[in-house]
Amino acid sequence: MTSSVPRIGFLGLGTMGAPMAANLLGAKFPVTVWNRTAAKMEPLLRRGAKAGKTPAQVAGDSDIIITMVSRPQDVEELVTRPEGVLEGLRAGSVLIDMSTVLPATSRTLAGAVAAKQAEFLDAPVVGSKGPATDASLVILVGGLPTTLERSRPVLAAMGKTIIHAGGVGAGAAMKLSTNLMLAHLAAGFAEALLLARRAGLDPKQYLEVLEASTFRSPWYHTKGKSMIAGEFAPHFALKHMRKDLGLMRELSSDVKAALPITEAIEALFGRSEQAGRSELDYSAILATLEETR
Repeated sequence: MTSSVPRIGFLGLGTMGAPMAANLLGAKFPVTVWNRTAAKMEPLLRRGAKAGKTPAQVAGDSDIIITMVSRPQDVEELVTRPEGVLEGLRAGSVLIDMSTVLPATSRTLAGAVAAKQAEFLDAPVVGSKGPATDASLVILVGGLPTTLERSRPVLAAMGKTIIHAGGVGAGAAMKLSTNLMLAHLAAGFAEALLLARRAGLDPKQYLEVLEASTFRSPWYHTKGKSMIAGEFAPHFALKHMRKDLGLMRELSSDVKAALPITEAIEALFGRSEQAGRSELDYSAILATLEETR
């Protein structure tokens, strides 16, 4: 890096990326942003960010480049396409992909970055829109410890906990394993809530039982309350969880891990997408179950 305060390039300003980039600005990092839909850059430009013309130009002007997009193919295109990140990547810089992708995707990107004499981390996050906004994300890092230490101040501006999961791809694998539990939690609560309601029980009292039990969770207190109220404003869109479930299936095939319950949950998310709920919060699977007789 060329100075004590690294210049940051941030590519991908969706539900998660926009508040993460805002927190970097709040921490006084110089930030250049780029997004496929240029209008999404405007709120950050008003806060002092610079507008990037292309991913290559952002990479060329930055010491640390962060990508935060939806799908493996999106980040691969962003990095490798003409005028993509690789085209502008300078020797000695760091590319941090914070998207949720397959470990194999991270390893492919790392190889391409190394060929440019730069460094790579995969650093997906645990948390949705709220934690992204208040910088309380859990960041799961794969890559060299030395690269992590160079990048730690930048990551710390976006998250409360940074976990070094291992080599390149370990962060991606940890994220998919974590989201597997999140999908199970949502599906299990949705089924249990449906059963309680159909049995004539008070859903709020049912939630009180969970919160008083040994398996209480902050998740029940927040997401559970909104599900009981039938509120499914997107904090983590259902379509993205469905995508992650597909990635879990691919990874399970690669590592020969049987996931029969997860496959059933993926089917439930698939039915929810077909029912037109892809843009709602992932907890909207409850509404799909409620329609089932």
